Amino acid sequence: MKIAVKYKMLFNSNKRLIFILFIFWGGIKSTFAQDPVLPATNLGLTNTIDAVSPPPGFYYINYTQIYTTKSNRNASGLPIDGSAKIDYLLSLHQLVYLSKIRVLDGNVHFTTLLPVVKLSAVAKGSESPSVNPHVLGDLTLGTGIQWFDKKLFNHTFWHRVEFDLNLPSGSYDPDFVINPSAHLYALSIYYSFTYLVSQRFSFGSRNQFNYNFSQLNSGTKPGTYYNGNYSIEYNPVGSLRFGIVGYYLKQFSEDSQYGNHNYFQDKYGITNTRERVLGFGPSLSAITGGGIFIEAKMFFETAAQNRPIGTRQTLRVAIPLKFSKKP
Repeated sequence: MKIAVKYKMLFNSNKRLIFILFIFWGGIKSTFAQDPVLPATNLGLTNTIDAVSPPPGFYYINYTQIYTTKSNRNASGLPIDGSAKIDYLLSLHQLVYLSKIRVLDGNVHFTTLLPVVKLSAVAKGSESPSVNPHVLGDLTLGTGIQWFDKKLFNHTFWHRVEFDLNLPSGSYDPDFVINPSAHLYALSIYYSFTYLVSQRFSFGSRNQFNYNFSQLNSGTKPGTYYNGNYSIEYNPVGSLRFGIVGYYLKQFSEDSQYGNHNYFQDKYGITNTRERVLGFGPSLSAITGGGIFIEAKMFFETAAQNRPIGTRQTLRVAIPLKFSKKP
């Protein structure tokens, strides 16, 4: 069956859903101890029918996210009194090209992401950490394979795999404690799927693994980590979809200094540098008459370790620039 027909069945509409790929921004650790923070990553920016794709073409996606810190948590998950709270306003710009090149029965795609972020920091009873006033985050380049509507146990199944490279190209100044750039190279790979249980119900997830190199001009290296996004969705009418969405981040290895994973314990007494956080909340999405995909969602965080806990408000808007009629 042609993809256009599949789309009509999926959304009870002839509108086209926008191809959503990797988004490179996440939370910021606001306790500015000596150990490094994890680079920004995708925490809940891609949930609803994430792996579903329209035909080949160009797409522009914008993500607006507001993160508000409520408190900072230590390695035991307890609040850190007097620690600085860091908030941000993010506008992430993504360009996607889904090609007609066929590999392993799927279509090759390419993507570029550029975050623009405004950071702010406030500390009660003490001096606030210095914040770089410049706004450019690190550029990310990615490529992968998109598989269209396949079948799994006689139900429609969409999936995608992608490799990404983070470039230390954003605003960074060692004179500031907090910077938009992670100031390092990083590699990641993710696998995303969306499974249509019925015409009305679907669920999916994106599972991503990340490897960080040492910060430039430094032996400081954040540990490897996993982050995943999840969603359960219901389509009551037309293209409208309600969802319960979430994300999870778990750092596997300790931060290190020139390969020494005990460095921060020996020098600063930081026995555990690994981060963790869980977020969940509601989402609402729809497709306009012009084929624009819009999703709004709100996340509430819990189970945080070595990082802040707060709320994320996210708006995702995806716009088709050029479409092909066939995959």
